[in-house]
Amino acid sequence: MLRFARRFLILFIVITISLSTLPGQQPSRAETTENGFSTSLTMFTTLAAINAAGYDAGMDSPLNQRYRIRSEIRDTLSKEKIACLSELRAFYKEHKKPTDAGDLSQYISFALVAGDAPNFELPQGAVPPDVEPLRGLSQILGDFYKQANIADLWRRAQPAYNAAISEYQEPVINALFEANGYLRNPSGYLGRRFQIYLDLLGAPDQIQVRSYRDDYFVVITPTSVPPVEEIRDAYLGYILDPLTFKYSDVIKQKKSLQKYAEDAPALDLAYKDDFSLLLNKCLVKAIEARLLHEGPEKRQEFINEAMREGFILTAAFAELLSAYEKQQDAFRLYYPDLVNAIDVKKEEKRLRTVQFAQSIPQKVIAPPAKIQLDPADETLETAQGLLDQNDIENARKAFKKVFELTSDKARQGRAYYGLAVIDLQEKRWDEAVDLFQRTVDSNTSPAIVAWSHYYLGQLALKAGDPEKATAHFKQTLANQGASSKAREAAEKALQSISGEVKQ
Repeated sequence: MLRFARRFLILFIVITISLSTLPGQQPSRAETTENGFSTSLTMFTTLAAINAAGYDAGMDSPLNQRYRIRSEIRDTLSKEKIACLSELRAFYKEHKKPTDAGDLSQYISFALVAGDAPNFELPQGAVPPDVEPLRGLSQILGDFYKQANIADLWRRAQPAYNAAISEYQEPVINALFEANGYLRNPSGYLGRRFQIYLDLLGAPDQIQVRSYRDDYFVVITPTSVPPVEEIRDAYLGYILDPLTFKYSDVIKQKKSLQKYAEDAPALDLAYKDDFSLLLNKCLVKAIEARLLHEGPEKRQEFINEAMREGFILTAAFAELLSAYEKQQDAFRLYYPDLVNAIDVKKEEKRLRTVQFAQSIPQKVIAPPAKIQLDPADETLETAQGLLDQNDIENARKAFKKVFELTSDKARQGRAYYGLAVIDLQEKRWDEAVDLFQRTVDSNTSPAIVAWSHYYLGQLALKAGDPEKATAHFKQTLANQGASSKAREAAEKALQSISGEVKQ
């Protein structure tokens, strides 16, 4: 069960309104923007349903009066003749959790993986462990959506959501930009997204984080002040988590320090059980300390508190990050050097003096479990890590192993791309052409396909075929999933060809 739970973990911030979305409109999941705010009619419907069924947590909070929409929705629903209400109440009562936070959490998870209105269907295969018991909710929720006229309530709720979003948007976006700037991370990772939702129908002051495969989500309910630090914490985790797979061999070299974390009474078991997860969280905290704007004393206080809580490498990373800041590489490239620089003996000496806290205040963000990747995905991450470290031979072996682990064309396409890049570096032009073409044919990530066309264009130029090169560069530009860098490179290449033709 632990492996299954980890497979579905996703960091998740939920802010349910996009200012660019028309009232009452629900964008498809494919249309949601990367690293930003999004609407969720599914979330709204799910939380409206449990409010009608008996979910009363936080109703006495002044924040409910601030936006009023939760009370108004509940009042409206109480006056409607909803045929499925008795069935909905029975379902809610049967699945009620001992704590209000746990009760809300399962329905948030459901809303994140369920399909769109009006059917709200769950995937046929495996779903997160807390969602599996709720499979019967889809049919009831579909009936509730129609009988309670939720589409009309959703339209009427837009002014309240827009008002709430206007309070959260600027400080949250600024925090994410600051984190991106520090990490020198222009566009996240190919094929992954970090999504933020806000919903006003849950108990106030809730921040819940999920990580499902390639998607990270944060769902928040009304708070007195924007939870900027918590959202940035989640975003840093989203950026750094894949690196723990990519550089797992580097991390293992420092695992002897794990025994000190096991002696920290207040540290959650999730971190004690998984050294990569612990190291990642220590790094997040160290970066947060570097981003504090309150002076060196406050930074040191933050670091000391993290150490007392059991995040044993926070001080080490905080010191080592100064070297990262003085060089020019992006963080994802500098990462193995940073981890390698940890002096185990020095940290053992430091940790022998730490007085661990016996308990800590309740956190709004629960510790995330380690993402459990498919074996092929994990091998791809390892291969890319080896390639980043210029370990060409082992990277090639790892990319080739992917074909033994999966028949999935998209994953095989990523492996073809990695092998093509290696052949390109080694100036094996014919082999590179073949592998980049296989990448294109595999229908893998649009961003990878776009780069493959770019490289095929460059190789066509090298072979003396500007017409074929032009076609490939244009395909890069026509690919909606192409990164800004790929587009820029293709545009420059086309301009160069045009200039040569004019001459």
